[in-house]
Amino acid sequence: MSTNKTLAEQIVIPSKTTESTSNNKPTKSSPNNNSAVWMQRTTLLALLLATVVVVFGAFVRLTDAGLGCPDWPGCYGLFDVPQTAEEIALAESTFDVAVEPQKAWNEMIHRYLASTLGFLILIINVFAFRTKKHRVLSIALLGMVIFQGMLGMWTVTLLLKPVIVMGHLLGGLTVTSMLLWLWFKQKYPINRYGLNRLSSFALIALFVLIVQIALGGWTSTNYAATACPDFPTCQNQIWPDDMDFAEGFVMWRGLGVNYEGGVLATPARIAIHYTHRLWAITTVIFIMLLGIFAVKHSKQMRFENAGGRLRNSALLMKLLLIVQLVVAIVMIKSGFKLGISTAHNAFALFLLLATVAVVYFSREND
Repeated sequence: MSTNKTLAEQIVIPSKTTESTSNNKPTKSSPNNNSAVWMQRTTLLALLLATVVVVFGAFVRLTDAGLGCPDWPGCYGLFDVPQTAEEIALAESTFDVAVEPQKAWNEMIHRYLASTLGFLILIINVFAFRTKKHRVLSIALLGMVIFQGMLGMWTVTLLLKPVIVMGHLLGGLTVTSMLLWLWFKQKYPINRYGLNRLSSFALIALFVLIVQIALGGWTSTNYAATACPDFPTCQNQIWPDDMDFAEGFVMWRGLGVNYEGGVLATPARIAIHYTHRLWAITTVIFIMLLGIFAVKHSKQMRFENAGGRLRNSALLMKLLLIVQLVVAIVMIKSGFKLGISTAHNAFALFLLLATVAVVYFSREND
């Protein structure tokens, strides 16, 4: 480096438009740096795969393929699907059910993807311990994905019990959100953070959204989506007369019941669906307010890059909310077509991730 620089050239003046770069990265030859780079790449890959797993899981549920394989972790005692006439005959005689190859493949592909995701999260933990960074979150992720595997097993062995299926859905969303948070911590580390009025409200809005997603899961697992086939009315009424909330929200109904197709009477299903619609109003209010507050707060942040990330996340969140509302209406009007219903689940995930991003970036203190 030249020693003939002027004093002005040697002094770095902090600018409002740039962020601090005091945290120098290790040199390229550093083993820790290589592990950190690969950890970040693996986290992003796992995040993308987790998104696919959650959306494909919704597709499996919507195609009634949750019991496409009546055993776990294999399928009719195999690690793929019975294909030959002999394999199908043996499977049907052993498990006393008709083999439906397409449903079985849907279920097994979902299991293959989920297993790959678990392997990637294990690799993330290896990198976390090599770099001695993000170990707590990485271990929590590994524990969560193991618990997800158990929920997947119970989904099959307990014959699609709604509370288990809903928990499996929420677990998948939790894993995906945790991966996004971990990736943010590596890509956009926040050195000064804490609760403020915006981040506190963001947590409340996130909770409201999670409740709405849980209600959507409860609606789906109880086969209550078609209980209100019209919009904005339900059963051609603003407030349906025949609703049974007490029966609709019984969490546990004992063991040995096959829930495929649902076991609830129509009044209970209407109550579940209508509750999902009513809470959607609350969700829209909170998410929209969070978007407004976040954009306003971003303009007051010292560093433009930090403010820009918060603003962009908030704008994306509001856009996804609008898209989700449109998709929900189209889904009902179209008679709950498979593609639209799957998209409804996908955009619920995207909206959740955008809200998590707002929560993350709203914590930054200048």
